[in-house]
Amino acid sequence: MKKRILNPLRIGALAILLAAVPGLVTCDHASPESLYIVDALALPVGNCVLRPGQTATQIHGYGVLDLMITNQYWLFPHLRNFLDTLATLTGEGPSSLQSEVNYITVKRAKVFVDMGEFTPSAVKTSTTPKDTPANLALGYKYGTQGVEWIVNASMAPKSDSVVEVQAIPPELGNLLDTKMKDVIDRLKVLSPAVWITIYVTVTGQTLDGHVMHSNEFSYPVMLCWGCLVNGFCSGTVSTTPCIIGQDDLIDPDLCPYVANNPDACFPKCFPGQ
Repeated sequence: MKKRILNPLRIGALAILLAAVPGLVTCDHASPESLYIVDALALPVGNCVLRPGQTATQIHGYGVLDLMITNQYWLFPHLRNFLDTLATLTGEGPSSLQSEVNYITVKRAKVFVDMGEFTPSAVKTSTTPKDTPANLALGYKYGTQGVEWIVNASMAPKSDSVVEVQAIPPELGNLLDTKMKDVIDRLKVLSPAVWITIYVTVTGQTLDGHVMHSNEFSYPVMLCWGCLVNGFCSGTVSTTPCIIGQDDLIDPDLCPYVANNPDACFPKCFPGQ
């Protein structure tokens, strides 16, 4: 059998190609030490605009979603870029330093939802009915596959930003609404409270093309029915929250006009009552 002799020029070309591959190919990798979700921003009443580089002046330890009012929940993950500037890393001055590449552009957010006792099931129990195939598909989509959303934020080294993620969109909110109505109508629970957990990660990319993933941030949300309708009857509508139906109270006078289930709103209050 004749041996094949490799041409030295081919060997040299192959070595050069292999050396260049790491610079040509970038791989996704978890980099929570570089891109980190710190907490969840709470939008203060009267200041509902997200600003570039905004930090968390107020945070929520957990969320509240009133399914009587709305079928969606918005989460505002507060992000931090922990990368150092090239000047800090290399010690070089402006004249010799290459362009800064440690800016991170956040492009995507992936969300999973653990629906707890509201998780769709094909098995009927004494407290939960059997779910339809459509509900089972939704449960698999949000609970197992996860849903990816396009987001947009940019952070310089050692700086912060925030993104807006529709953690519970209407199709999932409608499923949760159906589950909550079943608890109220069939099980006769007067003030239901069901806890779910939202899990979110974000994906970013540095200016030189390195793709990185954040830590997984978990955020509990309490589902309720009418708990965010203020019991105090003022007769006038005060300042409305940034997002009606989540986290902050609304006036009972406003409820019939904004609620997803207006027939369930408390009776309208009048001045003097």
